[in-house]
Amino acid sequence: MDRGDVAMALALLVGVALTGQLAGLVKSAGFPVVGSVVWPVGYGTIVLAAWYLWIRPLDLRAPTPDDGDPWATDPDEPTDAEQ
Repeated sequence: MDRGDVAMALALLVGVALTGQLAGLVKSAGFPVVGSVVWPVGYGTIVLAAWYLWIRPLDLRAPTPDDGDPWATDPDEPTDAEQ
């Protein structure tokens, strides 16, 4: 885990906490309908940010026959990209 991952996790944690605090503040100020809207919009934004920054870049595809056997490689050997 590098500093970027730690920073993103902290930003998402703060975003979740601030969404809950903001929704509660708006509801206690006498605007329960607006508070009910703040809740899904805030958490939806956090979910979209997590998807965009962490999940979207992952290579989630099925292996093809051209990929070879991933368990047959020696970790000490340089790959084609490293040579």
